[in-house]
Amino acid sequence: MKSPMCRLVMLLMASWSSFAMAESPVYELRVYQPKSGMKNDLLSFMEKNVLTLAKENGLEIVAGFVPLDETDDRIVTLVRHKDRESSDAAYEKMQSNPQVQAVFQEAFPSGSPVESLTRVFLTQTDYSPEIAIEEKGNRVFELRTYIASPNNLDALNARFRNHTMKLFARHGMTNVIYWNIAKGEAMPAKDLLMALSPKSQGKADITDPLPASGNTLVYFLTHESQDAAKGSFDAFRQDPEWNTVRTESEKKAGGSLTAGNGVKSWFLKPTKFSPVK
Repeated sequence: MKSPMCRLVMLLMASWSSFAMAESPVYELRVYQPKSGMKNDLLSFMEKNVLTLAKENGLEIVAGFVPLDETDDRIVTLVRHKDRESSDAAYEKMQSNPQVQAVFQEAFPSGSPVESLTRVFLTQTDYSPEIAIEEKGNRVFELRTYIASPNNLDALNARFRNHTMKLFARHGMTNVIYWNIAKGEAMPAKDLLMALSPKSQGKADITDPLPASGNTLVYFLTHESQDAAKGSFDAFRQDPEWNTVRTESEKKAGGSLTAGNGVKSWFLKPTKFSPVK
């Protein structure tokens, strides 16, 4: 029989666990595909209005990006929410706000400039650093997406937690934030890769029904430049410690921890309105 003190400690631990879970934010990557010829208009509108409108309607914009590849006209924003439900409530509030409607109508009298919008909901891993809201400038962001091989997401997370992040830092890369897809999200892994990969590079050797949730790691690194990123990864891949870690983890798992062609890299640069630069 547990002592009163033991029961008290367990109760406090349970209460803290519930509080910590309730306080864990949900992040949302929003990938906008503008209509043909509308990228600059949409970007200009965001630069002038998005931070103010978001704040007034209970939304926290963490960052905004455009691809380094200028032929890719997508725009990406990163939003932080208390939870999934509050995100939906905030967007509904914003969309029904007469002030927002008036500003949008004035900017786009012919209708929405957006062809499509992909929303990706993410939860921070237990080993991730907190994203720093800072303006360093003169750096590029690399969004990396990994589809784990069957039943190997835990092993992939463990390898990053115990080894990979440290090795990235050793070779000049900055770890920004690490996520898994939020539980319960229905997006297929194939759709996720198409949304978060460079144009025409989103295919991988995965089955059609494979869900992104439970099978995906998404994270940001920063580099001085795209060339610096290549140099850092070349050195990382040649690091004896990395090769030992990779060999041991794959031997334990019975093969690669990622699906074939399931690792994608997308280079982005912050927009003018991005709080993180």
